[in-house]
Amino acid sequence: MHALKAEMICTGSELLSGKLNLYVPLFHERLAGLGFRITREQSSGDDIGEISSCMAGALERSALVLVCGGLGPTFDDVTRQAAARTLKRRLVRSKACEKILSASFSLRVLPPNLSDQCLQVSGAESVENRNGTAFGEILREGRKMMILLPGPRGEWEPMFESSLNARIREAFPAAPAVDLVKFRIAGLSEPRAETLLRPVIRKFPGASFTILTGPGTVDFTASAPAAAGLLKKIKPFCAGILKEKLYGYGDETLAMAAGKKLAAAGKTLSAAESCTGGLASGLLTSVPGCSRYFLGAAIAYSNSAKTGVLGVKASTLKKYGAVSAQCAREMALGAAKKFKSDYAFAVTGIAGPDGGTPDKPVGLVFFALAEGKRTIMFERRFRHSRAHIRACAANFILDELRKILE
Repeated sequence: MHALKAEMICTGSELLSGKLNLYVPLFHERLAGLGFRITREQSSGDDIGEISSCMAGALERSALVLVCGGLGPTFDDVTRQAAARTLKRRLVRSKACEKILSASFSLRVLPPNLSDQCLQVSGAESVENRNGTAFGEILREGRKMMILLPGPRGEWEPMFESSLNARIREAFPAAPAVDLVKFRIAGLSEPRAETLLRPVIRKFPGASFTILTGPGTVDFTASAPAAAGLLKKIKPFCAGILKEKLYGYGDETLAMAAGKKLAAAGKTLSAAESCTGGLASGLLTSVPGCSRYFLGAAIAYSNSAKTGVLGVKASTLKKYGAVSAQCAREMALGAAKKFKSDYAFAVTGIAGPDGGTPDKPVGLVFFALAEGKRTIMFERRFRHSRAHIRACAANFILDELRKILE
């Protein structure tokens, strides 16, 4: 049985003027497991007529339509009005929503902006938002379903677990059950990962595959009808091809993978960061329970911070420069000494867009990993934007840490 069609509509004028929308892969993961295949995604500005036109077309083509954004309390949030126009329904005030917001803010009378959050399309089933004020709405039109969701990921994502997964399954019981697995890969470019995994795609034509690149990472997702049992064969096949490049599954991050190894070994870690400005440490501390193994970090951006905080020798900086293997080594050893950690890493480089030279171009980054008296050095050249170079550098050192702890 084939997957049912689903479409996405993302609203917000910012999506048409520079903001990058990365929601499709996130929704694909959730909908594939419910038996749906996203066939189209549209972005619309904050205009009732434009949004309504997108909705009408999507409802003609697909069984399920998800509309993300435009449910907030400001003047440009017009998704409810567009849905009411598309379905030829009225907007009505929900007493249940009023009660929830009044209790949340301890208010007897809601101010106008919160009061407007209680408007919903006639006949809609509201979905409580535990992380914001914009309620989701489930709308049925014949055999079709349209779901209105708030824009922020932290708001719409929990709605799937709390109620949407169950409601979609109830509405579409004939949708085929689908298994899905996401392989988290580091240290491979997207073309290289695709080349390595091409035999998987050829060997299992009954499955669907997607590949998505990140800063020094790649996500490879496989989905197939649950009845076929293909993922039981695909998972070990992919793992055998990827070997140490595979660092996890699902939503596991490099910081989680490295942290898990540190916790299992009973070891501690500290960090010294220059060009990454604490980005790698931030990834580590985003993991719950990281205090068991992560002791602290020094963001030593200036030369004076490198010498004064981490004990980098002034002679090292004079002879080799701040962007050098020698400086990275002394930064890592200085962090290990200051925080008394078993392991320490250091990152120093040129993130750009300025500051590069013919000998040390933008994107050149030096790394060091210290364990006792042993220090392992790395040198890499990353490309593209400043943000991308910093993200690649942070992911690279966390991946190397993970592999050393294997």
